[in-house]
Order: sequence, then C-alpha cells, then structure tokens
Amino acid sequence: MEALLLKGGAAVKILLSSIILLLLCFPCFADQQTTVLQEQAVLGKVSATLPYIDGSNDVGLEKKANALIRETAGKLAKEVGGSVSYEVKLNRPSLVSLLLIADNGREKVFAGLNLDLTTGQEFSVTDFFVDNEQVKNTLGDYEKVLFAEEGFYLQEKKYGAYVKFVPYTELLSYMRIGEAGRIMQVAKVTGAAAGKTLIMEKCGLLALKMDANPSTGYGWQMSANSAAVKTVGSSFTIPREEEARLGTPGVEIMFLNVEKPGTYTIKMEYKRPWEKISLDNFTFTVVVKG
Repeated sequence: MEALLLKGGAAVKILLSSIILLLLCFPCFADQQTTVLQEQAVLGKVSATLPYIDGSNDVGLEKKANALIRETAGKLAKEVGGSVSYEVKLNRPSLVSLLLIADNGREKVFAGLNLDLTTGQEFSVTDFFVDNEQVKNTLGDYEKVLFAEEGFYLQEKKYGAYVKFVPYTELLSYMRIGEAGRIMQVAKVTGAAAGKTLIMEKCGLLALKMDANPSTGYGWQMSANSAAVKTVGSSFTIPREEEARLGTPGVEIMFLNVEKPGTYTIKMEYKRPWEKISLDNFTFTVVVKG
C-alpha cells in the first residue's frame, strides 16, 4: 500500500509539473504568428496554390476560415480560369489577411480576405476603428479593404487590383484602443524601462503597462521633448478575482504614438492632475529609426 501511495504521489508530481510547464508555454504561443501552410489544389479545371491555416485554438473556427478561403478562390477561378495563387499581407496571432490572385496569362483578378480566427469569419475596418466621418473620408470610396502589416490596401472595383494604400498611422486617433495590439505591432514596456533606451525600427505604437489605482485620484501622465509623441488612449484593468471590489488597484495601459523618426525623451509621472509633485515617476528614451 505504501509503495502504491508513493507511486501515486510521484504521478501527481509529474502531472502538476506538466500542467505548470503548459501554463508557462501558453504566453509564448499567444504572441506567435498564425501558421499559414501552403497546399496544392484543383478548383474545377483550375490548378491552385492556396493558403491553409493550421494550429488555431478552435478547430471548428479554423475549418470555417479555410472553407472561406476555398470558396473565395473558387469564385476567382470561375471568373478568369488560369491558375490561382496568394500572398499573405497580414499575419498576427489571431488575424490573417490574404490576397488571392487568379491569372490566365491575359487577365488577373483579385480578392482579399481578412480572417479573424476567434470567429472564423472576416473582420472589417469598423472592428478596429471608430465608424465616423473622419475615417470614411480618409479611406474614401472602395469596394473592399485588405489589411496589411502597416496599413490598408483598397480595392476600387470588384476583382480589381488593390491600388490605394492608407497607413494605420493616419487613423490612430480613431482606433479602438483595446483592439490595437491585435492589428498593429506594439512595443510593450513597463516601469523597468526607467533610464533605458527603446529602439524601434519604425514609427508606431508603444504600450506602457503600469500599476495604478484611479479611485485615489492618481493617474499616469506623459510628457515628452517633442509633439511627435502623443497619447492616443489608455485602459485600466483589475485582477479578475477582485473585479467586484471598488477601489481595487490594477494595471493601466497607456498607448503612445510616435509619429516620425527621431530620438525622444519620455517622462511618466504618477500624480493627481491638480498637483505638481508626483508620487512616482520615471524617464526613458525612445529611438525611432527612419
């Protein structure tokens, strides 16, 4: 019996170790790009080189997304024949944008797909940006929009080429800030950045994650040596187990946009708006390459 208990205890330890290992691995997988495989297919009489999404958390939604790829490619194949190929325009942990191309040697037709692997369906501009006149005027008239790494490509007519390009940075003021990290590359830092330098390859978003408690009247305020660094939004979360308690400390995430290349000194202060003295502060440097 004692031997059995020892074996049982060892088994529990192994199981717990395995669970802990898996939990430690999940954050790593969460930041990985979506896996896009390539497959050869025949659509009617047309040969096709198609993308195939694999490794998603929800197999059912993954199947829906792959079925949508096949369906769209099939429509292109019927339109002009020839062969079908693709390009990956955006690849994020739960978002993929694809450009499908049918070419018969004389004519090409195009179709874009913006796939959200948390729904198995297409996503649109209004999922990530406020639906207002400023956004509509910036994008102008279009048949369809295709999300890419740094902005939108716009299609003027059905099956036409995606010619016009609009950078995300032109619409940052209207981005749904809670969704920013899903669509854009965001540099993430904490108070540990104090006295250090962040080097960014391109202009873009910077997310500062800091402890805060707004119920006390204190909040994080940003100042910089240039107007090219702007605050575009913030969010506050508290630990899930403490959500029902008012006044619970939590985490504030402030999003900054750096609009042009250069070297910037950014100072963060934790203080009440009407007070000059801060309860906490730190300064760091951001270098954005051209």
